Amino acid sequence: MDTVGRLVRDGMAVATAFIVTADGLAATAAHVLTPHADAEWTFEPIAAPGLSLPVGTSLPSDPAADVALIQVRGTGDWQPMTLVSHTSATPGDPVHLRGFAASRDYDSGVGSYVGAMAEKGRAWVKASCRHAQPGMSGAPVLLTGTGGVIGVVSARLNSGRWNRDTVLLAPTEDLVALAPGRLRLAKPVRQFVTGTLRLSWLRGSAAELILESDDFNVSLGRNAHNRVYLPDDRDSRFHGHLALVGTTLVYQHMGSRPASLSGATRQLKLVKGDSCPVGDKDRLSVASGMLLVEFSAPDLFDPNAGPTPPDDEEEPPVGQRSDRR
Repeated sequence: MDTVGRLVRDGMAVATAFIVTADGLAATAAHVLTPHADAEWTFEPIAAPGLSLPVGTSLPSDPAADVALIQVRGTGDWQPMTLVSHTSATPGDPVHLRGFAASRDYDSGVGSYVGAMAEKGRAWVKASCRHAQPGMSGAPVLLTGTGGVIGVVSARLNSGRWNRDTVLLAPTEDLVALAPGRLRLAKPVRQFVTGTLRLSWLRGSAAELILESDDFNVSLGRNAHNRVYLPDDRDSRFHGHLALVGTTLVYQHMGSRPASLSGATRQLKLVKGDSCPVGDKDRLSVASGMLLVEFSAPDLFDPNAGPTPPDDEEEPPVGQRSDRR
């Protein structure tokens, strides 16, 4: 199950959290929880729409370090994220973040490690990233190529456009300090995980594999130039494209004949121009049949990823350090 999810307060998604132990201990930013001690909290894994799990918030937190632990209840089927020291990174190393964004159901971004800073006796990690959005407080930032989390999103620097694209992170060392008996830092294993995409025709209860690749750019259609060729005449007006955006697999429908995308908890009708995120084991229906999409997302750095469009927030006065995410 996806270990990153929305943190929901009294029915409203407000921040991000991520699982750090197999029994559901999760991390987030303390400033998200502190003013709302009596609220009802739930956790919604981003890749499992419709699933909402109760959360216990009476666990250790450190408001000064802006880190907090919560307990996600209801299942023990977790593959926790690995925590590594931010000192594993050197300036310029690629990083990426994943989380909930208030303006959409999911967002991810890429950037680079800048270094460490100190303020009021507290150490912080700095990363250059234009993609942090409101709602991403508590999101994990990973050192690309290791799968390890180096910090938790706390704030975005935004003072008179100085450091505008800089995100402040609470280092993982502060997170481990909250529960040293349950959490520990791991040594990062540097490797590039390419990920795998598999497409199969569903024929009754059987799946017929038609593509397995680490290249996620796949065009589908009846033209012979398409990477996945659909020879059936019924698909003459069907055309679509799969691609990675950050670490999210996205399908764009470009044919005049509609298609549908269905998963365990959702079913979408797609017309020309529609785009949507695709989850592992989602099914894409075309005129001649149904394609099963299976994939493991890569741990990647995309230097060509564009910035998230700026919001309409008012620029704070010079000298105001940051705005909380």
